[in-house]
Amino acid sequence: MINLGTVNHRNGRLHRRGFLRLGTCGFAGLTLAGAMRHSQAGRTGTSNAGPRSCIFIYLAGGPSHLETFDPKPAATLNIRGPWGAIPTAVPGTLFGEMLPELARQANKFALVRSLHHSNSLHQPWPMMTGNMQHKVSHGAAVSFLNRHAELAMPFHVHVGPRLSVGAGPLGRSAEPLEIANPLAVAGSLDEFTLSHGVDPDRLDDRQHLLQSIDGLRRMADGSAAVRSQDAAYRRALDMLTSTRVRDAFDLARESESLRDRYGANRFGQSCLLARRLVEAGTRFVQIVWYDREDGFAVGWDVHGDDLAGLVRMEQQLCPRFDQGLSILLADLDARGLLASTLVCAAGEFGRTPHISKLGGRDHWPYCFSALLAGAGVPGGTIVGASDARGAFPADRPTTPADFAATLYQILGVDPAADDRLRPAIFEGRPIDELCRT
Repeated sequence: MINLGTVNHRNGRLHRRGFLRLGTCGFAGLTLAGAMRHSQAGRTGTSNAGPRSCIFIYLAGGPSHLETFDPKPAATLNIRGPWGAIPTAVPGTLFGEMLPELARQANKFALVRSLHHSNSLHQPWPMMTGNMQHKVSHGAAVSFLNRHAELAMPFHVHVGPRLSVGAGPLGRSAEPLEIANPLAVAGSLDEFTLSHGVDPDRLDDRQHLLQSIDGLRRMADGSAAVRSQDAAYRRALDMLTSTRVRDAFDLARESESLRDRYGANRFGQSCLLARRLVEAGTRFVQIVWYDREDGFAVGWDVHGDDLAGLVRMEQQLCPRFDQGLSILLADLDARGLLASTLVCAAGEFGRTPHISKLGGRDHWPYCFSALLAGAGVPGGTIVGASDARGAFPADRPTTPADFAATLYQILGVDPAADDRLRPAIFEGRPIDELCRT
């Protein structure tokens, strides 16, 4: 990934070596200019609905569907758990009582309640790739398939801990720009600020140096590839010095009241950052739930061995998720962005349809839920159903491949258009009820 906040820097500023690495574009590995060249490399078909963006929220650790979007109030206590179910804005649909704000907005999003696969390990590849053999993330695939797009913003941004999936055979230029912690970039974004002590004259001197180096390369090779690289360099430099890009990452530009509404925690601020990036022109933002913000591991992994029972669901996980996602949907809607922005939320699996001896729930990939909103997804739609225990799909079994095919169709890209994706594309079929536009 292209890292923000982790590149080599001194005193919080990108130093000379880092600047040259961004500018010379090609001596070693991926650079920002390399990503710009990648965006000019080819074209692929898109839908006629206009450009759409995506905010994909990966709930690392695996949230319990029984405490969130698929409660079983009629089941025995050992199955349903200690919390009740509440009505939602969709008649006849119940949510877990710890999601009151999302329950009020249930008519703004759709749910798939019959997802299933067979991998019970903490691996992101089922839901983040559609079970692709090459383990290419949705964001990397969408970025690659839109590589013709010339945007003033980074196309693909990852917010949160790294995942074990990425661009794979698509090449490093399809990897996202990475923000490890949205709170660390509040107020400034050093990597889009000129190095300390570099005034415009010194910047101009450095550009002349780079031009001299590039001149030597042109003497060796006057091909169209070099001319393309020059154009990519100019775009990379424009992005590096762009006020628009820097401002989009600056959460301090939002009012304190709005930041508080999203929640004073990493997930809430990640959602706010995602909205700002999409509004500025970024097309795919991937948010990963944080592992150890409160000293506990693996996000939603509530086995019961870190806190008694499912206490962390009540004290931390559900309240933050409910607040951050509900405000994100409302904010996107109020700004006219929800119609063109697909919002997805899913973990790697669900949790067991019974409470364990430790008072928690263990891994359960055989039935779980996912949320989709915006970009024409009909709000209030419920796809599939689990059985009376929440253990297995009882209606419309749906796979991660189906979920992936749905995402690609809504975003207007065709993975089968490229040989590097076609072998893995799969047996999945778009979910018709969610792809009406």
